[in-house]
Amino acid sequence: MLVEVRNLSKTHQSPGGGAPVDILKGLDFELEPGGTAAILGPSGAGKSTLLNILAALDYADSGTVRVAGLDPAVLRGNELVEFRRRTVGMIFQMHHLLPQCSVIENVLAPSLADRRQARVNAETLARELLDWLGLAHRLDHRPSELSGGERQRVAVARALSGAPRLLLADEPTGALDRANAQQLSGLLLELNRARKVALLVVTHSRELAGKMEQVWELQDGKLVKAS
Repeated sequence: MLVEVRNLSKTHQSPGGGAPVDILKGLDFELEPGGTAAILGPSGAGKSTLLNILAALDYADSGTVRVAGLDPAVLRGNELVEFRRRTVGMIFQMHHLLPQCSVIENVLAPSLADRRQARVNAETLARELLDWLGLAHRLDHRPSELSGGERQRVAVARALSGAPRLLLADEPTGALDRANAQQLSGLLLELNRARKVALLVVTHSRELAGKMEQVWELQDGKLVKAS
């Protein structure tokens, strides 16, 4: 298995000193290499929390997590940086591109600390990805000069710039109109097939979820097969 989650629990502290809220309650989940899965559920159900734990952006209170055989919770320093680049790529609903940087610079940002040859390799991959995503003519443009769909495609290229084995997408089509949402959905699935990258999508869109091999719903802190 590429992703193995066992008995995962996470509690959030309530603002203002209220009672803690149990977000994830003994959750179990698996995803095979190259597989696709979607997680549905209302806002606040814990979908993004689960993705953040898998990406080592947050940590569980209990349970075990393995991604490509690694426990994200114990990684530190360069190991953590490498994990977030080469094992897991993350796409957010809001693209979080650097406004002062060009398209190619945004995609290359995660590789700035690499050695020279690695940076050369990263640029080759970045240009290949942007060309494949239909953005070869936009390399020197800044995010403010792009459409919403183009900005999100740049974010996809950035997430893939380290050739990760797992791509996590948090509401990737949530801020897009229908046409751009359908285009991005198709691109994500094509990336899954062409590059053998596993895809885990958190979404409110049942249309997008229905294109995945597995569809789950997060209910009361646990995942159940979607009906």
